[in-house]
Amino acid sequence: MRSFANTALEFFHASRAKPAVLPSRTELSALVDQVLSLLRSESPSLRPRDGKGRPGGLLMLPKLPTVLVPDIHARPAFLSRLFTWTPPGLKESVASLLSCGKLNLVCVGDVFHSEWGRARDRWIEAYGEYASGWASHRAMDEEMALSLGAARIVLEAKRVFPRYFHYLKGNHDNIADEEGRGDHSFMKFVAEGEMVASWFYLSYGEKLLRRYRELELSLPLLARGDRFVASHGEPAFALGIEDILEYRSRPDVVESLIWTPNDAAEALSVERSIEALFGADKADGVLWFAGHRPVEGRYALRAGGHFVQFHNPGKYRIVYLLPDRDPNPKRDIYDING
Repeated sequence: MRSFANTALEFFHASRAKPAVLPSRTELSALVDQVLSLLRSESPSLRPRDGKGRPGGLLMLPKLPTVLVPDIHARPAFLSRLFTWTPPGLKESVASLLSCGKLNLVCVGDVFHSEWGRARDRWIEAYGEYASGWASHRAMDEEMALSLGAARIVLEAKRVFPRYFHYLKGNHDNIADEEGRGDHSFMKFVAEGEMVASWFYLSYGEKLLRRYRELELSLPLLARGDRFVASHGEPAFALGIEDILEYRSRPDVVESLIWTPNDAAEALSVERSIEALFGADKADGVLWFAGHRPVEGRYALRAGGHFVQFHNPGKYRIVYLLPDRDPNPKRDIYDING
């Protein structure tokens, strides 16, 4: 526990003082293998099994206070700050609470691809490097140091706190820029997805690229808490428990939970999915939290107020929820910058 708390502090201070550093192939490979093994063997009480006995796409969280983290997008300083943050009314940091089994922490995905600050200019410069066949790659190295710096914290946290730290798959969690299995190639400023896949292959090799991709495909899609649901995005259509458990054979379910644009979901998809997850008699008061689409204010409500978006790329924003209490975005959303 102490070693990880120190690591979090080191990342936090280093990210302010100097650029993030790329992990070595040996370090990254070991972390990927360890976490992939953990994901494949998670307890059925935490991740109920699919029809083939594998951990399904649904997380059934322990009844504990829970922190929800929106899209990360290459922000290791956000994660490092998070582990040193003390929730309101408590005296222990997030890292300490995780180590004692007193807190759930759920990230809703998208560890790669920076989108704030000088991200656009860096991506454009990196595209020129990519077009040259990586004759030079200073800008892309800087971008990937941020992305992999954040990924390294995620992987290390899962390794150290496997039952209480969780990471859900987002649409940017596609290291190979694959088209299929619910994923799509990604581009926003330039050809980010294609560039990351090419750079990773060149820097770390095909074997580690494949292993990291296996890890992404082993991630859960949805977390069910005491009075809330969390996923990367809004469900495009109503989902039942079996749909989510069988996500490996349901690319439509994967796509539904990681790619749905605003105003594209079927009517009542959120409400009916909540009823399927909790039962109609326990659905009142349950809220569904997600990232995927940035919001201008503190949060945005959709689906008749049942669906809460809280991702702001310029803020270190989180949700802190307590069990046995209906969630309230006005009260439960915090900015932890500083």
